[in-house]
Amino acid sequence: MARARMESSTAAGRRTSRRALLAAAGVLAAGAVTSCASRAADERQATQERPVTSPSGDFTAVLLAEGVELRPTIRTVDGTEVWSDDLGHANRDVPGVVWELGDDVLWVLSTDHGNASVRRGEDGAWTKTPGSEDMPEDIAELAR
Repeated sequence: MARARMESSTAAGRRTSRRALLAAAGVLAAGAVTSCASRAADERQATQERPVTSPSGDFTAVLLAEGVELRPTIRTVDGTEVWSDDLGHANRDVPGVVWELGDDVLWVLSTDHGNASVRRGEDGAWTKTPGSEDMPEDIAELAR
C-alpha cells in the first residue's frame, strides 16, 4: 500500500513537472514574441548613435545631445540640418523619435512635453504640431 502511494505520488510529481515545464515554455515564447516586437519598434526609433532614414530616403532623424538635453533633429541625407526641436528633452526620459511607415512624418513621443508630429510643408519648411491627432496606430502603440 505504501508502494502504491509512492508510485501515485511520483506520477503526480511528473504531471506537475510537465505542467510547470509547459507553463515555463509558454512564458518564454510570449517573452520572445514581445522581445521581437519591441526590437522591431526599436529599429524604427532614432537614437543618438543611430539615425533612422525617412520612408522617402531623403531625410534622417537623430537625437542630438546638448548637455543634459536631447534634441530630435531632421537632416538631409547629406547631413544638412533642416529641423531641430526647439524644446530640449531630459536625458532621463529619452523621447521616442520615429518616422511614420509610409510618409515623411516624424513623431516625437515625449513624457516631458507630450507627443508631436513634424511635417514638411509645401514651402519645404518642417513644422512641429503638438498633440496626438492623426497619430497612426503603430505609433500610438509605441507611445503607450
